[in-house]
Amino acid sequence: MERQAGFPFAFACRRSGNCCAIPGGFVRVTAAEATAIAAHLALSPAAFASRYLQPDGQRLKEGLGHRCVFLQDGAEAGCAIYAVRPAKCRAWPFWPEVLTDPGLRRLVERTCPGVVPLDG
Repeated sequence: MERQAGFPFAFACRRSGNCCAIPGGFVRVTAAEATAIAAHLALSPAAFASRYLQPDGQRLKEGLGHRCVFLQDGAEAGCAIYAVRPAKCRAWPFWPEVLTDPGLRRLVERTCPGVVPLDG
């Protein structure tokens, strides 16, 4: 069970995929992350950008139902680029905005089965 100072919960991933399917969410990627993902997928940076990045070049395109384009379905949801996923995904659910936005915190606690509130 992972914990981070200041957060009122612990986390152990249950592979629900819910974090990758939050309505209105988007994933920003740095140039270095885009390069790493492209290499992982055996694509040129231009082919990766054309297929997987929004026109701004900084956000991943959405997949079906506004989910992350790399979310794989199954008995346990999975990430097709897990080894090279962006920093924002690696940090889940320990995002600073979860501490400052009560609505986001409620959403995280409600949708992520791996989030476990800490006592006191």
